[in-house]
Amino acid sequence: MRTKKLYILILFAAISGAAIAQDIEFKATANPRVLRIGEQLRLEYSLNEDVSELEIPEFNGFQLLGGPMTGSSTSIQIINGKTTRSSQYTYTYYLRAAKEGTFTIPPAKAQLKGKTYESNALTIEVVGSGATQQQSAQPQGQTQPQTGTPPAASKGEDVFVRLHVDKHSAYLGEQIVAWVKVYTKLQLSGLGQGYKGPEFTGFYKQPVEIPQLTSLEPENVNGDIYYTGIIQKVVLYPQKTGELSIEPFDLVVTTRQQVRSRSRSLFDEFFGPAVQDVPRTLRSNLMKIKVKPLPGKPQSFTGAVGNFSLKSSVDKTELKTNEAITYKITISGKGNIKLVDEPNISFPLNIEQFDPKTTINQANELSGSKTFEYVLIPRYAGEYNIPAFDFTFFDPANGRFTTLSTTPYTINVAKGDEDTTAVVVSGLSKEDFRLLGKDILFIKNKPLKLKKQDDLVFGSTVFYLAYIMSLVLFGLIIILRRETIKRNANLVMVKNRKANKQARKRLKKAKDYLAQQKQDLFYEEVMKALWGYLGDKLIIPVADLSRDKSRELLQQRNADEKLISDFYTLLDSCEYARFAPDKGTADMQKLYTDAVLLISKLEQSLKN
Repeated sequence: MRTKKLYILILFAAISGAAIAQDIEFKATANPRVLRIGEQLRLEYSLNEDVSELEIPEFNGFQLLGGPMTGSSTSIQIINGKTTRSSQYTYTYYLRAAKEGTFTIPPAKAQLKGKTYESNALTIEVVGSGATQQQSAQPQGQTQPQTGTPPAASKGEDVFVRLHVDKHSAYLGEQIVAWVKVYTKLQLSGLGQGYKGPEFTGFYKQPVEIPQLTSLEPENVNGDIYYTGIIQKVVLYPQKTGELSIEPFDLVVTTRQQVRSRSRSLFDEFFGPAVQDVPRTLRSNLMKIKVKPLPGKPQSFTGAVGNFSLKSSVDKTELKTNEAITYKITISGKGNIKLVDEPNISFPLNIEQFDPKTTINQANELSGSKTFEYVLIPRYAGEYNIPAFDFTFFDPANGRFTTLSTTPYTINVAKGDEDTTAVVVSGLSKEDFRLLGKDILFIKNKPLKLKKQDDLVFGSTVFYLAYIMSLVLFGLIIILRRETIKRNANLVMVKNRKANKQARKRLKKAKDYLAQQKQDLFYEEVMKALWGYLGDKLIIPVADLSRDKSRELLQQRNADEKLISDFYTLLDSCEYARFAPDKGTADMQKLYTDAVLLISKLEQSLKN
């Protein structure tokens, strides 16, 4: 019996040891990551378990000043009656940079219960010796890898701001990541008061949330150390081809400088020199981006640029009449996912369909998915086919168009319990279906009261007039019918006529977001309504639409100049409001009302 207990204890210890081994966290950190020759570096190794042996690597390029200094801490949390205990063990070393260059500190090794674990490696950059820098105490935040040549600072420039982009050449609609970064050698006490940032004219922009900037990190800028931080980050989608310029913008910063008086007193010697906050206005750089046109767009292309995948699903293929089907189409990947239009699917006439529910899941600023969920209700028994949906996108990586197709589905609909008189009349539209049981009148079995008619209608004046009017009316119906068919055959003109209706449909969705207080989605939907109206009215795809081109076409159609100016002012207000602090429902309501009135006036102006 005692032997059995011993085996159980050994087994429990082995399982506990395996659990510990799986949960080991061994991490190396260094501060700062960029320094000058002769400056000190703090290197720290942290583990969540006490180790029996720690083997540190060789510090090539650095001189070891001291360490290890060890420390430990334990915390206990009780949540819903469950107790969680965590420990932290640290080993700290102090190094001095001995020579210039970029050095890699290899992983350290730790021994625990007969197993070896390794930390992460670290890359440290050492620049040549120079004047001592004033460390910036204000605004460590984000770091962004610098692409291309580091930003050049003018001689003697101790603080400046730069706009960076991850690419200087892109296709129409391709993603471009842009960020605004401040560089300083001085201590900053204030940053970005009244900051508006670049205009990004010619681009559709999508803001990226970044952590609040609380401190700055050192960075090597052409052999000199600056303290840097990102203050704005956006994803851009170019809306027209050619060379687009992002004009310089202003950034106001407040630097803290020492003020020395001519007469030195004992008071000054004791408390040190006084300081003064000095505001400075910084001017950013001009950025130019070359936008290439998309080569030979196929007819099925609707503006999606990136790398996407496509899938579809139905929740059932066997059902009865008047039961609902859920049909989903999901487009996911990296690209302008928010600008992907609703699929154009020709569902069978005998199936009633509702407007799809659209859901956007943003994995990060560059990728995500968009799902269109349809509710379909077959009203009559039979076999129905949901056709495949073709989705075409342009992939900038290989410079080609790719078309993906969903799976077609066959839906078998049986007769429902309440469906007893339904008969399908073929060759008619959905609105023309009728129940024959309601069209047939029952034979009357009661005596009829008949009255003899003295005068015959046949051959009378009324008869001939009615006959002539019937022929004229029949001719008019034929002419009107042919005109309607002719007008509907011209898809471009149909799209033009329905521009106002489509805009109001999008504005209705914006009104729903207004009621839900979803500010970003509200402004985005209003902008889509405005740009979509222009695209439909001027018969130009939204992806090819630009301010200059649309203004020129509106002027050619003799649109009122004030309405044109008000239209673009409203667009600018939407752009600004998306990134401005929340001003409440009143401003959103006013902007919505202005959009409805402006589209109505512009529609009337273009008709005249």
